[in-house]
Amino acid sequence: MKSLNTPYFAFFKMTFKQNTVYRVEWLFGILSSVLQIFVSVAIWKTLYGSRDAVNGINFSVIVTNFIISLGLSEIFSTNDFTIQQKINDGSIANELLKPIDYRKILLAQTLAQIVFKFLSNFLPTLIITSIIFGILPPVSLQNFLIYLVSMFLGFCVLWSISLIIQMTAFWIINVWSISTIKNVFVKVLAGTMLPLYFMPEPVLKIIAFTPFDSIYHIPLQIYLGTVDYYTILFSMLKQIVWIAILYSVSLYMWHRGSKKLVIQGG
Repeated sequence: MKSLNTPYFAFFKMTFKQNTVYRVEWLFGILSSVLQIFVSVAIWKTLYGSRDAVNGINFSVIVTNFIISLGLSEIFSTNDFTIQQKINDGSIANELLKPIDYRKILLAQTLAQIVFKFLSNFLPTLIITSIIFGILPPVSLQNFLIYLVSMFLGFCVLWSISLIIQMTAFWIINVWSISTIKNVFVKVLAGTMLPLYFMPEPVLKIIAFTPFDSIYHIPLQIYLGTVDYYTILFSMLKQIVWIAILYSVSLYMWHRGSKKLVIQGG
């Protein structure tokens, strides 16, 4: 219990409590998630027609893909503008003077939002859409447990990318354009907009060299059991490598950016 008595856990609790205040937003969030999944499934149902499978991919796999990936994309949403706002109003100086790591504060706040959205949005959405459309269960308990680990690693990849986007605020006035480009890449290359099963093989080979399929596609493959254990091990190692690379880049940008801020601010 002593390990929970940290300033970062205090920020976690404070952010979680703040989220519980907006109950109307919580209800609309569930409605929005259900509608997104409903529209996506309806479109793909039309494309499939009377066929049960296209290119060897069953329609039930597509439904499960959208329910889980769109649900995760809701709870894994990150705020790319926090550092920009701190720089614009000058409060970043106070954060740099604190004896605690501001990046860990950001992580604690993000984790609090994820836990809240998981309980208030993802689980209700999962239950509702599973009743309406049906969802494939995990191929095995072992795969499900590995999936949970891979899902967490996928979040770490996404958060590290978001951290890099935020760090660019030290050099540019507004990160909106970069954030928008990042969001498009995540939606397309992570498989939330279009399942990667239908991507051309040359495109898939290119995506495999990016961190984006590590966010949702790899965990989903583990959940559905479409890859063997050797591929699972390689894929999770890939997730860890990308986390190390991306976080190292953000760490370098943080040190350079904070020094630049101190020099300009005197």
